[in-house]
Amino acid sequence: MEILGIGHGSAFIEARMKALFEAGAPVIATDPNPANERAIAVYKKLGFKSSGSPQNTKWGLILPMFAMRKNEHR
Repeated sequence: MEILGIGHGSAFIEARMKALFEAGAPVIATDPNPANERAIAVYKKLGFKSSGSPQNTKWGLILPMFAMRKNEHR
């Protein structure tokens, strides 16, 4: 059974974001590998924005991204 590409990941992330925001988190951050275009597209679809250029970390290359509550201003 193929489960990739049918929205399970997006739905899980969206539900977790909702829970975090409802619990009072003003911002949520994530750090996908810049080569992971599929993940970056999902995060953008869910409201994440890039927070700078890719960075090298001790865990590898990351693209810092963040999402803010809809009523928050940046």
